Amino acid sequence: MKLFWKILIPAIISVVILLRLLAGEVCTVSSESMEPTIIVGDRLWIDKFTYGAQLPKRFADIPLLNVFTWIKPLRLADRKNDWGNKRMKGLRMPRIGDLVVFESPEPPYPLLVKRIASRLRTGDTIVIHASNYNDLHHIAACEGKDIFMKNDSVFINGKPESICILSQPYYRMLGDNRKNSYDSRQFGYIPCSSVVGRMNFVFFSINTDNRFVARIRWNRFFKAIK
Repeated sequence: MKLFWKILIPAIISVVILLRLLAGEVCTVSSESMEPTIIVGDRLWIDKFTYGAQLPKRFADIPLLNVFTWIKPLRLADRKNDWGNKRMKGLRMPRIGDLVVFESPEPPYPLLVKRIASRLRTGDTIVIHASNYNDLHHIAACEGKDIFMKNDSVFINGKPESICILSQPYYRMLGDNRKNSYDSRQFGYIPCSSVVGRMNFVFFSINTDNRFVARIRWNRFFKAIK
């Protein structure tokens, strides 16, 4: 019996880790930025399989095992790890109109849910100048380039240059509730490497304004969202 549990428990932990890494996980909506499509209290399923799961960059990205990084010395040591941006092969690339979960480009880097409004493809060439610098300069930074503007002239890697060829897709993300959404209008395009997964249905939903059973929004159980 002891041998049985020694095998079963590690097996269950391994399956849970693999499911959360490669298949998907549940996340909670806490803002009104995607209303009426998604509402506060929705628990959404993040589908990581369609686009291909983003593989961990460090131990902190591994479900369950990341509890060890709660210890400050281990957390600080783990920040030095960088296993690179690698993604499993998916069924397809993100498309315009998809609801996408991605890492915010600004600290503390929470997960955000927005809709793809437009995209830039791998190999596209962007021209950065004074009028679009605020919208596009961070793309060059994501491409590993040192970019700055001086006297209305753009410099890339110390040279007067304005052209940047993209090594990965970039997406303009907007909330459906335009009047109350923090999105690409503030932080610009999001690189494909920051995409966590696709949103396609509500797992279940809770209305915290109600009590007991009335808190559950029964009509939103496994509700497909588009």
